[in-house]
Amino acid sequence: MDRETRRLVEEYRHDEAGPIENNLIDELVGGDLDRQEFLQRATMFGLGAGTVGLLLRLVGEADVARAAPYVTKAGGTLRAGITSPASPLEPYLLNDGGALALAGIPGEYLTFTNPRAQVRPMLATSWKPNKDATVWTFQLRRGVRFHNGKEMTSADVVASMKQYAGKGSNAGFSPFFDPAGVSAVGRYGVRFRLKSPVAAFPYLLSQTTYQAIIQPAAIAAKPGTWVESGMIGTGAFRLKSYTPKQGADLVRNTRYWGGRPALDGVKVTFFTGSAPLVLALRGGQIDLAMQLSPQEAQVFKNNSKYTYYSQPVSAHRQFCMRTDLPAFKDPRVRRAVALTLNRPQEIARVMLGQAQVGNDNPFWKQFATTVPTKQRTQNLKLAKALLSAAGAEDLKFTLTTWNFLDHPDHAASIQAYARQAGITVGIEVMDGGRYYDAEPAGADYATTTPWLWRPATLTEYGWRGVPNLYVTRCFMSTGDWNASHYKNAEFDSVARTFLGALDLSTARKSNQRMAGLLLRDTPVVIDYFINYVTASTPKVKGYVPEGISQMGTGLRRTSLA
Repeated sequence: MDRETRRLVEEYRHDEAGPIENNLIDELVGGDLDRQEFLQRATMFGLGAGTVGLLLRLVGEADVARAAPYVTKAGGTLRAGITSPASPLEPYLLNDGGALALAGIPGEYLTFTNPRAQVRPMLATSWKPNKDATVWTFQLRRGVRFHNGKEMTSADVVASMKQYAGKGSNAGFSPFFDPAGVSAVGRYGVRFRLKSPVAAFPYLLSQTTYQAIIQPAAIAAKPGTWVESGMIGTGAFRLKSYTPKQGADLVRNTRYWGGRPALDGVKVTFFTGSAPLVLALRGGQIDLAMQLSPQEAQVFKNNSKYTYYSQPVSAHRQFCMRTDLPAFKDPRVRRAVALTLNRPQEIARVMLGQAQVGNDNPFWKQFATTVPTKQRTQNLKLAKALLSAAGAEDLKFTLTTWNFLDHPDHAASIQAYARQAGITVGIEVMDGGRYYDAEPAGADYATTTPWLWRPATLTEYGWRGVPNLYVTRCFMSTGDWNASHYKNAEFDSVARTFLGALDLSTARKSNQRMAGLLLRDTPVVIDYFINYVTASTPKVKGYVPEGISQMGTGLRRTSLA
């Protein structure tokens, strides 16, 4: 390390860095962070590329790589196939892959989580927390214009975030801040005052919280009017026409802040499930499929007539057992069910190897905070013993899911494995609209929707750059996605410590304890993390799947050969 680098680092530490930044530097210098972990946390706390490169040089690492200019061929309309939206297209109500795939083309977010789980600037150019991460201030990109020609300012971001933190929103912001907690700081600044420290807050404003699209203030002030107003956003493509249950046409946004998109437009066609996407792609009706199961995509793998995409992500399936019902109240019963599964075999058969083994917690191995725990494996003898001890030798239940990707095959595999321990599992497969709607239609959604209220459910969870939303929404007692109805005061306490941890050591200790509690209590079986799989024709160039059914950012740099 040269003397000039040391001098610049010391100046930064003395003149600019706060407690969070200085602690991060100490962790880097002390060897607690490898390069990937440092890059994830540095971007999370808003360190600029120049500062990150300087600190990497301090410890003898190569500077941050600069991407080479990307050359595209202009022109053409890409034909994209997506599954028919099963939930409304209003941003605050987005709840399924088809809906968020379409909404995420005209709509954009303050930040972007890339495939390496690093949070990057998007409509916000920078952000900075206070010393305990209870207040975050974001600076907005200047000169961004909505599709109606209006410049995006702090007023639009504040109005959007107030809607998403309000009652009835699916964004899940209420544990972190109230509508009153977001305010403008001049024309291009926005401040969030959080209820408690959240170290990974910038991740929560990226496309992985797919409801958090930035709308014009006048539209955001009237929830439920975004679609009828023309889905006005800031994206590379603006809506030209939309036909419910059929599709949409989008055209190039000629004033896009990120530069002129190569494509003239995107034609989106809805399909009733992912299997018809395969037929449409093979038949030449579409150029790109939103997402496919490994079985469906197998025909495109190693086939020169198509491009096959497979990206390991933190997306997973949650097999939830209602801990408040007699059948599953005893944790020994839930552990017994989990012990029937042969996970490597399941991945080979159901996912054709396109997945990674899960250990009944949402902590993907690539998260910087994850600490490996002893892997749960199939043990039929112990499963039977636990059922006997709990007086549940004749356990019977129905597993409810919907017809999406691997769900039916996954449910059948759970049924077959459980049978080996004397457990009888029935299977109920719904369509997406029914699974995610109130039951009956018009009833109170929060207390009737099948995916949260059936005795046992199998639900997909999309990719996230950090596990925070999984923790708060699926496992904490107050979680609105807590389909297992799991309530554990110790878990809640450790989770709060994890969410506010500013140093990696505390975050990892909390993460390890949460994983241990979930293994002990087993409210949810997470048997594998999926690879995001899809396919296109070879004329689609430059497309990078986002891992969460989103297509908008990937299409910004896509061209047609």
